[in-house]
Amino acid sequence: MERSNQELIQDLHSSDPVVRQNAREELVRRDGPQVVRALVVELTDPRQQVRWEAAKALGEIADPVAAPALVNELADEDPDVRWVAGEGLIAMGEAGLLTVLSELPKRAASVAFREGAHHVLHELKNERNAAVVQPVLDALRGPEPGVNAPPVAADALWKLRGAHPL
Repeated sequence: MERSNQELIQDLHSSDPVVRQNAREELVRRDGPQVVRALVVELTDPRQQVRWEAAKALGEIADPVAAPALVNELADEDPDVRWVAGEGLIAMGEAGLLTVLSELPKRAASVAFREGAHHVLHELKNERNAAVVQPVLDALRGPEPGVNAPPVAADALWKLRGAHPL
């Protein structure tokens, strides 16, 4: 008998890593808006392994709808959750890039967020966007990144969206 999405979500809470992995893999196969919504909710669970499994599944599904939820996880208290969330944003391509750039001005005070943003931006930089993304990477690596990166990220976002600030 096929297990429900909710039963699979509950399996992400298991202490058995094999049960969690099997549930995650099945949720990824099922995909769809209901699965994505349920996984986004699990990103707020207090248990690290549940957040990790949810972030990993969302990254494998790579639905841009989950980008705002994953970008929040770039500041998670656990470095493994942050890394998996970053990998998920990378898998989303342009949606991940734009989401990180839009959130960076608001979250630049967080060292963890800046490190996660740098990882995502570095991996998503390509020939087409390098001239816009590289200054953000430079600001994140330079002096006072919490102050200097936000305006550069906002400018990059405007340029990538094809609009310019007044």
